[in-house]
Amino acid sequence: MLGIGLMSFFLALGCQSKLVKPKKLRTDLLRNSDLVRLNGKAQGLMLNDEILSTNKYEISKIQTKTPLFHWVLDDKSKQSISYQLLVSSSAEHLNKNKGELWDSGKINSTAISQLYAGKELKTEKVYYWKIRYWEKEGLVSEFSEPKAFVIDKNYDTGKFSQETLLATDYQPELIKKNGRNYFIDFGKTAFSKLKIRLSSSKNDSISIAVGEMKIKDHNHVDSIPGKNIRYYQTMLKLIKGTHWYEIEWPDNPKRARNRFMIEMPNYIGEVYPFRYLEIVNYGGNLTTNDIIRTDINYSFDENASSFISSDSILNQVWDLCKYSMKATSFCGYYVDGDRERIPYEADAFINQLSHYAVDSEYSIARGSMKHLLFNPTWPTEWTLYNILMAWYDYLYTGDDRFIVKYYEELKIKTLLDLADESGLISTLTGKQSEDFFKRLHKNHWGKNNNLRDIVDWPQSKPPGGFNNLAHYIGSEKEYPGENDGYVYQKYNAVVNALFFGCLKVMEKIAIDLDELEDALLFKKYYKRVKVRYLKTFQDTNSGLINDGQDTDHKSQHANMFALTFGLIPEQNIDQVVQYLMTRGMSCSVYGAQILLEGLFENGGSNHAINLMASKKERSWYNMIRYGSTISMEAWDKRYKPNLDLNHAWGASPANIIVRKLMGVEPLDPGAQLIKIHPKIGNLSFAKLRTNLISGEVIVSCEQKQNEFTLEVEIPGGVKADIILPIDNSEQQVYKNGKVLDIKLEKNKLKLKEVLAGKHLFKIK
Repeated sequence: MLGIGLMSFFLALGCQSKLVKPKKLRTDLLRNSDLVRLNGKAQGLMLNDEILSTNKYEISKIQTKTPLFHWVLDDKSKQSISYQLLVSSSAEHLNKNKGELWDSGKINSTAISQLYAGKELKTEKVYYWKIRYWEKEGLVSEFSEPKAFVIDKNYDTGKFSQETLLATDYQPELIKKNGRNYFIDFGKTAFSKLKIRLSSSKNDSISIAVGEMKIKDHNHVDSIPGKNIRYYQTMLKLIKGTHWYEIEWPDNPKRARNRFMIEMPNYIGEVYPFRYLEIVNYGGNLTTNDIIRTDINYSFDENASSFISSDSILNQVWDLCKYSMKATSFCGYYVDGDRERIPYEADAFINQLSHYAVDSEYSIARGSMKHLLFNPTWPTEWTLYNILMAWYDYLYTGDDRFIVKYYEELKIKTLLDLADESGLISTLTGKQSEDFFKRLHKNHWGKNNNLRDIVDWPQSKPPGGFNNLAHYIGSEKEYPGENDGYVYQKYNAVVNALFFGCLKVMEKIAIDLDELEDALLFKKYYKRVKVRYLKTFQDTNSGLINDGQDTDHKSQHANMFALTFGLIPEQNIDQVVQYLMTRGMSCSVYGAQILLEGLFENGGSNHAINLMASKKERSWYNMIRYGSTISMEAWDKRYKPNLDLNHAWGASPANIIVRKLMGVEPLDPGAQLIKIHPKIGNLSFAKLRTNLISGEVIVSCEQKQNEFTLEVEIPGGVKADIILPIDNSEQQVYKNGKVLDIKLEKNKLKLKEVLAGKHLFKIK
């Protein structure tokens, strides 16, 4: 009997080992360090030294000799207590579990990442790694599948590892023929290349037109859609016989003159944003097999996220914003849209958060952050967003290499150089010196090098001109422009609220980097700023925030920035939230990020959801109604006549839905401790799937009269602080069918460090 018992025990261990293995390996944050591409297209080839030596293919190469390795635990695992990592120069060696370059041995740690610490690696050589982990003593997983990688020969140029661009062929969703003319719809706009197979019995010519818009109720591409809404028409000469023709895109000399523009890599070539194609005077037949649109984007996992709720408009807004993250990644950097193709800090900040929300991809953000540190733009506030981006990069990845390398640069980006004895900062007190510009890496953007307070954009006059100011204002707000009539003064409430928030973030960064003296200084600074801020800007009668030191004008912006960054005293929060609600959507698509975040965090979640699901002109649904499939630069052409239809900064609901409505956010760097705090307002149900670097999180909420149900799935190796809403003290809380006896905190029930796995909570 003893022998049978031991046999059963070892069989059980063996079964566990075969069924459980690490997954989703990343090399230096890259998911596809082993992918072989040609002109952006995946080739289905295994990366090896022979493939590499041809110099024919694009490989996403690593930019350090000490890469960071990441992995995710198997879905069946609750936790890990240790791991072993093998690195080899040979796939055959690795298959035999030999790590001749590095065998880490058993490392006792619950971490899911590890910096390389083996023998020196060479450049332009294929290496392989794999990982296994122990859930507890004697219970070990299988080794993961191997992951290959190559270190770039130019690894020491200061770049961060980034993926090469991906090219994917798509066929049309719709072809309509009318005599000798064809109208073709691809369903969504993308930055693309275009090939068409055409036949002709003689040398001939036809008209080809592409565009982002169609004429309403007609099967024609809109040829006059607006200043920066794309339309292109060309005559194509046909050669006798059947041939594939690739359309050449026009030059954009105005955009090309800007030295900050991001150029497309040679292996891709130029791209053009379009959804519709019109072919005129073609006598042949066309099928979907004859038309190929090749879409260009950064690595994107369509299955990394999903959201559905009881509000169909909100669902459409989610789809719009999620797709915007994919479509606007075509440059390999976060750029502001097709009109300029330039990275801007505030655009990149919203892009980063929304990208993280819909796909656990982090390298494009890091490359954009590095670019912006040394290529700053002109608005005062934009400089401060460098700090927030650096923090979220660290929070979501757990990788501190960016904040370590650029800590001194981030200190400069706080704009403490512009502070006076009061603690507040101003761009109008004579502190913008040549030395200051040099420290900021200012590159003479625009007419001069000065930082200028922006608040929001456009301001009081619309770019691109206007004929009727009343038309430009519209009926849903009070003032021209997107700044709610903001009164600009020497000391600016918006700038100083953001300054305060960034000082608090710098304190956290300094603590994590063991820069404790700096941490104390940052704390001292932001405490002084808060006192002076309220004394300077707060109306003592109403509790609201004035725009500047010598005005009683109270814009939505002054109040939403102060609320979101934690400057409003607790006794005044309700007044500020109520005031923000009276202003509707008086900010731009950029400002909406700050407004929605402040509302969700301060009791205004119902109003925030209503704004995201609104059908008004100043809404995300209006972008859909307008005909765009990517988030727009502004709410409508009325408000920014020179807008483009492909601006990621207009996609804040992607991150707001994940981080605030469904409440999924990392609490610790690396996302092994997360928060789940859904605030679904009046929605009857909402379900989210999102991926963090630590694994997939699923949250499902349903509510009906006197009952709230929450189901969560927490990935292995991750713990969650879960916060549940309680309407009244008579309600009972059940976890997996058992009553919980826990004290409430302000009509909330907080469950700390809930372990990995599936959990069902009911409140009734």
